[in-house]
Amino acid sequence: MAAEAGTMSVLRVVFVALSVVLALVATVLGWLSRDTPTPAGQSLGTKALDIGVPIAALTFVAVAELIRRRHPRHLVGWMFLLLGLSAEILFASEAYGLFGTITAPGALPAAGTVMWLATWTWALPVIVLAIALLVFPDGRPLSPRWWIVAWIAIVSGVLQSVADAYGTPLVLTDIPMDTPLGTPFPLDALNVVSTIGTLGSVAATLAAGTSLIIRFRRAAGIERQQLKWVAYGGAIATVGFVLGSVGYVVPEIGPLGNAVASFAVLLIPITAGLAILRYRLYDVDVVIERTLVYGALSATLAATYWLLVLFLQSALRPITAGSELAVAASTLATLALVQPLRMRIQRSVDRRFYRGRYDAVRALDRFTTELASEVALDAVRADLLEAVRETVQPAHASVWLRERRI
Repeated sequence: MAAEAGTMSVLRVVFVALSVVLALVATVLGWLSRDTPTPAGQSLGTKALDIGVPIAALTFVAVAELIRRRHPRHLVGWMFLLLGLSAEILFASEAYGLFGTITAPGALPAAGTVMWLATWTWALPVIVLAIALLVFPDGRPLSPRWWIVAWIAIVSGVLQSVADAYGTPLVLTDIPMDTPLGTPFPLDALNVVSTIGTLGSVAATLAAGTSLIIRFRRAAGIERQQLKWVAYGGAIATVGFVLGSVGYVVPEIGPLGNAVASFAVLLIPITAGLAILRYRLYDVDVVIERTLVYGALSATLAATYWLLVLFLQSALRPITAGSELAVAASTLATLALVQPLRMRIQRSVDRRFYRGRYDAVRALDRFTTELASEVALDAVRADLLEAVRETVQPAHASVWLRERRI
């Protein structure tokens, strides 16, 4: 047992050190290649993975280490460590290959072979992510039968990797290259294998996500709060992906969109780490509520400001040739709307998602109003008991008034 623990400890140290080294390699070489044009006419800074992403991806490794300190054998901790390492392998191999084949041809040994790694190692993070979703938050699936999902993810990932390793793929920079292994299999057969692997990976990931939904529906107490944290991180990450996809439609903001999408993913390990370590676990409801309120408020104010600017510019164009007056008036009007809109959105969020608290506030407001007009103690006692029942919902409630002796 001690020998096994020692082996795992050494393996962990090696994985962490390797992840850090690969992240540094990917960052340095990515920076050196940032202005290099590709055959497609774009710079590597717009097509390659963003320069800061490899360092940011170390978040998975950092969270894995935090989990290990509290729960040394927790499977999610190991999955996050493997996820970070496999992502860094992908980033570093691509950056190394790009620098050695495009930026400074011949400057690095075996650059083409290392770039080839980037064409098939991308499946590794997908496998690990599916398994991490499957065993969150306690390190075990819902039941032993759910392990079949993990095996489907592994087999599908292997099929994808084999098909890409033996095929003739294009890396992310539109640079055609041949596989060092040659192509001993028909390309049509490899395409079929790749398709099967892709479908299997998608199915496994969806099944793992479904298991989280089932867990949430069954969970109570601490486990439910843990799943709320991850759901929050996943929701924000999804929004980041949607915003990042705008970069494909508007090329001018492509790099910014890629960065937003990439960094949004980091909320998943952060929220998962908070959930497993149970740090400020019950603050998740406050975080979710404030995100909903201020997210909706920001979107509403931005839309209001934009519409006001357009309207006032068209209305004031006959009077003034400039747009400064319209911008100033729109800014003042938007600022005046901040507090009323925040209160209205707060009430809407409470009414929709926090009904108990919304009803409690209404009950207290009603009691305060009635108290101002009541003079009979019996009526006040009845109103107070009714307010307590609506807000606290106790099993029993009574009021004792001490008689005042004269």
